[in-house]
Amino acid sequence: MPTPHGITPTAGQGLLHGDREGRIAGYVLKVIRQVLGSTQEDLAERLRVDVTTVQGWESGRRPLTAVSAGTYLRIRHFLLRSGASPRLLPQLDTAMEADRFIGYVLSSEGPIELDGHPLASWVITRPFTDLLGWTFTGTAPAALAEAPVRRRGPAPPGPQLAADERRHVMDHLRDAAEQAAPDTAEGALLRRQAHYVAGYDQSSETVEWLAVMQRTEQRRLRSDEWTPSWAVVRSGAHTLARQGDADALPQFIGVHVETDECEIANLNYWAYWLGELTDPQLDDTFMIEVDLGAWHGDRLLEHLTAKLVAGNPYVDVVAHSLWSLVHRKPDAITPTRGTALSSAAKRILDEDGAMSPQSRRELNEVLYALRIIHRR
Repeated sequence: MPTPHGITPTAGQGLLHGDREGRIAGYVLKVIRQVLGSTQEDLAERLRVDVTTVQGWESGRRPLTAVSAGTYLRIRHFLLRSGASPRLLPQLDTAMEADRFIGYVLSSEGPIELDGHPLASWVITRPFTDLLGWTFTGTAPAALAEAPVRRRGPAPPGPQLAADERRHVMDHLRDAAEQAAPDTAEGALLRRQAHYVAGYDQSSETVEWLAVMQRTEQRRLRSDEWTPSWAVVRSGAHTLARQGDADALPQFIGVHVETDECEIANLNYWAYWLGELTDPQLDDTFMIEVDLGAWHGDRLLEHLTAKLVAGNPYVDVVAHSLWSLVHRKPDAITPTRGTALSSAAKRILDEDGAMSPQSRRELNEVLYALRIIHRR
């Protein structure tokens, strides 16, 4: 049976096992129901099911991934008619995707079937990774954090992985990344996304492994041109920065983002990550194939401006991306957005040691560019 991204089950490792996993979607359903002020009994009555069925959905014991399409649509339509937020309802769809991935990994045993692996079949999105990361970090995606669940007794604050499950997921990701083909776009995509997801684990063993994998990937970059390995190194630098390596992003920017092609790739990936590019992508080549005119840039500009703060582990790539965006897409800068960016840039420039010397130079160039734009 095909999945939403066209992945088909393979021998010994069928994605149908993903239908047995439902902890993320169940928790998201509970959040939405409680925000609507509905009880489990209300939902059961409206859907004409027993209340124990609703309880099973929300706990994950009866995974939503295993219900019929008709039943899922009835649930969705009920939530929509009841006034579910446009920010919350899509989280349920994405949670189903995250559950299927967890189910796939937890059911995998023996040699990994790399052909059709979920992380080699599509470019995962920010909503997907936020929900997946929730099971590791306990940090809910912003849309869900704004609508906290009312817990009773010792109920967990979100979907969780047990210790043995976390070890299994990490072992699977390491094996998949190390076995991925070194010279294909699919292999690079699998490595990049396996590294990024593994980065949610803060154990010393995983941190050391990711550093080794990053050095291995850097050796594959033999020129300043964009290659699929460039995308792997980009994500690897972000992951290492998240784990406390302050030099990872400045080094990546200073060495690997020097050509127009790589600058465009960086901006296009940001646009996809933030939803300005809405079409699903099957591999990382979209980074250089999509024209910058295919997306506006206002959402990206606002996001980067908000992230231009001291203490943000990604501040150097934020500053560089703002510099690139202002020069390549000045039409995204309205007076209001320009004022906000100018204020944020001046504020962080006043803080010593908040970012690299290159970032400081680029932000000063951004301020100069903003003054020119405002004079037009």
